[in-house]
Amino acid sequence: MHILKKLRPYTLLIALFIGLICFLFFKFCSCSVPLRPIGHLVVNNVSVMLFIILFLAFLKIDFKQMLPSTWHFILLAFQLLITFIITILLYLFDFEDKFWLEGALICFITPTAASASVITGKIGGNESALTTYIILSNFAAAIGIPLFFPLITELMGQSFFHECLTILYKVSPILIGPLFLAFIVRRFFKKLHHFLITSVKDLGFYLWAGILIVMSAKTIDNIYDSGQSSLSISIMALEGLFLTIVHFAVGKGIGQMYNRRISAGQALGQKNMVFGIYISLTYLNPVVAIIPGTYILWQNLVNAFQMWYREKLLVKWQQKGILPYSE
Repeated sequence: MHILKKLRPYTLLIALFIGLICFLFFKFCSCSVPLRPIGHLVVNNVSVMLFIILFLAFLKIDFKQMLPSTWHFILLAFQLLITFIITILLYLFDFEDKFWLEGALICFITPTAASASVITGKIGGNESALTTYIILSNFAAAIGIPLFFPLITELMGQSFFHECLTILYKVSPILIGPLFLAFIVRRFFKKLHHFLITSVKDLGFYLWAGILIVMSAKTIDNIYDSGQSSLSISIMALEGLFLTIVHFAVGKGIGQMYNRRISAGQALGQKNMVFGIYISLTYLNPVVAIIPGTYILWQNLVNAFQMWYREKLLVKWQQKGILPYSE
């Protein structure tokens, strides 16, 4: 337990490194062939792990604190406004290498990761307030994608309402299901609720680290198979870094005005880029998917730094007898 506590601030970095090792093993080692079906099984069941993570996270939130606040709508307006501007640029001008703008478009329209509440709670943010934004941003994406994308690409020959329902169908079970189940347990099964939030309180975090291993390996695999030059991939990675910094910085800046710096930073910065990659591959092309793919790696490096810094502050506060700061 002492070793785990020491390694905990570096968990996300360790997960990224293990993801790289897994990619190398399954891609280049012939001895991995018998294990590849297990790898595919794990990838295909990430949603189950995510459901458990969200259920455990939602058990700790105060549903009375989930009313929308002003900063929620400012963040939504920022996302949708930038998305609209990029869409109009792509519609009006015939760019030769438009995937740079398309990649940025994906990064802005992609909703907040449903698991963002796990990291937010670890670094002192308000999980209830963030959960509200997760719901709002997912509904905004479900409306915004079929509203904006017909201007820059052909959707799958379906109506606006059909596209909305398709996207909602993909995001709702993994978001609404755990929230509803957590409410039932919290309301009607008090002893079970107490056991889960005291005895397995860190399970969600380590499951998230497991998902990160899978997603980082998958992201590196997609980049390797993209066929792009090293220079192009490097520039796209820098674009992903720039977009990551912009999202976290703007989120924290807006949140600072409402005493929600941590929560707003995670709300705007921690994206569900697995969904973003899916949108890229479905409506655009595989090259565009590289940019949100690099965003996954960058955002988790930011999260790893924030966790390390939080743990460092906690040690200082403990030595000085100061209560930990939380929103």
